[in-house]
Amino acid sequence: QTISREDALIAHTRKNAYFHFQENSLGSIQPGKLADLLVLDRDYLTVPADQIKDIKPVMTMVGGKIVFDASSTAALR
Repeated sequence: QTISREDALIAHTRKNAYFHFQENSLGSIQPGKLADLLVLDRDYLTVPADQIKDIKPVMTMVGGKIVFDASSTAALR
């Protein structure tokens, strides 16, 4: 049994924030919410299924600050 990619993404973002009672600050990209996000090197929703395992992070932001940038060799914290 499987779930769709969109459902998996929602489960790890909006639903996760809801279950932790943090839906007002986490779970989606909206004004007033924390800017915690991950930028990937390809589109998770459209990449062929056999390539999902090869997706790499390009950048990670926590609280609106870049904490990882793949073009840098070290974390930026």
